[in-house]
Amino acid sequence: MYRIWVDEQPLDSVLPMLSGVAEVVGPGADLSELSRCDGALDPGARWDALRMDRCDRLRVISRIGVGYDNIDVGAATLRGIQVCYTPHGPTVSTAEHATALIFAAAKTVCYADRDVRAGRWHRAFRTVKGMELRGRVLGLVGAGRIGIEVARVMRAVGMRVLVYDPALTEARAGEEGVERVGSLESLLSAADVVSLHAPATAETRHLINAARLAWMKPGSILVNTARGALVDERALCEALRSGHLAAAGLDVFEREPVESSNPLLDLENVVLTDHIASHTWAGHHRLYEMAVLQLLQVLRGEQPDCPLNSV
Repeated sequence: MYRIWVDEQPLDSVLPMLSGVAEVVGPGADLSELSRCDGALDPGARWDALRMDRCDRLRVISRIGVGYDNIDVGAATLRGIQVCYTPHGPTVSTAEHATALIFAAAKTVCYADRDVRAGRWHRAFRTVKGMELRGRVLGLVGAGRIGIEVARVMRAVGMRVLVYDPALTEARAGEEGVERVGSLESLLSAADVVSLHAPATAETRHLINAARLAWMKPGSILVNTARGALVDERALCEALRSGHLAAAGLDVFEREPVESSNPLLDLENVVLTDHIASHTWAGHHRLYEMAVLQLLQVLRGEQPDCPLNSV
């Protein structure tokens, strides 16, 4: 029987997949137990070389999620540890959350909710106007699974969709009914709403900075459900305070959990959620199901469906 390390309790709905096959170690087990585990289900813990050096038997780290910047994939490869992830799991849930933030920001939900609770009836109606989305331009930075799903939803609303993604072909853009643009500047300067769907890498850190925020149209909206590192939060705060951006919708942040001193918390024209875009029952189950499936594939000597390295 395999021994599987977990940093948080797996969903009950996937435990039958492990029954009679694997013993679950954790959560809260002593780290010394890592040396006796064959695989790990990873919800987002830090897997660096130091932690991997505790793992004499570890053959696979199966990431429960799309982002994998918490895992040193190079260190895992050097140690013969397979790393896989679950890019299909959160697609629908995250895309729906992105569209929810687009609507919440465009329709001044952040203002109205606060005013109603404070007894300020129609203050927002008199001073802040929302954006009607039909006929407007949505700019997507990234044309992966989630970005394309957002495009499908917002095209149905009546938005024209532009996409900046060097990997997107003209043929695929045509199939999805979106327009491919050749530069980030072209997209930002044309879009009324910009939604980010790019990975966090050294190259994409602060992809949206002060200079690029200045390219955006006055009164436009920024939404980020991808990774907090994509946005320079200090520059974003300035753009929101000045009114250059009408609003923002954020599910991810540079530092998580968000600190009480973060100036974003003091701004009225931003909708904030706590990295919950994929947290639906269906999406959460799908993530765990795919992670467990791939973990078992590797332990059985099979090729995982979505590997991140070759060992």
